[in-house]
Amino acid sequence: MPRPRFEKLPPERRAHILEVAAREFGALGYEGASLNRILEKAELSKGAAYYYFDDKADLFLAVLLHCWEHLMVEDALRPEVLRADTFWEHLRALYQRQFGLLRQHPWMMGVARAVWTLPPHLRESGPMAVLIERGQALMRGLLVRGRELGVIREDVPEALLGAWVRALDSAGDQWLLEHWEQLDDAAMREHADRVVDAIRRLLTPAQPGGKS
Repeated sequence: MPRPRFEKLPPERRAHILEVAAREFGALGYEGASLNRILEKAELSKGAAYYYFDDKADLFLAVLLHCWEHLMVEDALRPEVLRADTFWEHLRALYQRQFGLLRQHPWMMGVARAVWTLPPHLRESGPMAVLIERGQALMRGLLVRGRELGVIREDVPEALLGAWVRALDSAGDQWLLEHWEQLDDAAMREHADRVVDAIRRLLTPAQPGGKS
């Protein structure tokens, strides 16, 4: 994890370092990114860098946390804000807000692309695995709350529902990563609608007559 002394830097300086790093990771992937090039562009000496971060992986984790804070997913998915009559519209608004932030801050899209290039040992263990698990825990909480509200089907095991949602979400993200430079605001909103509609159709309990 980034060392506490990094948090003592002025917010503008922290944001500059992290966004320079995000652009490098986004352009070249995790393995291709050069720590020396990041430090040069961020006007940060090696000595200062190791005062704040252990290594490149630690810097990448700081970038991921920076993105996470921008997206504020956890605040938006608190169980008390989710109601049966607004469940899907709330999720739609969340996706649209996140995609809007990606349009405003293209460096975050680069970070999302870089996550797919992480070596397995960074994805499956250590602090980055913990952050990924936080995202999966949010999704599990969403499924539990949806079932409590009666808007998510109960005829399929929760673990399988989670796997289905992750697969849909991953496919949507991959498509977005490949096409986002050609998408305007309206097309980004349309893509958010498309992803949420697919999830809703998959998870909504069947109605009488077998329709969902």
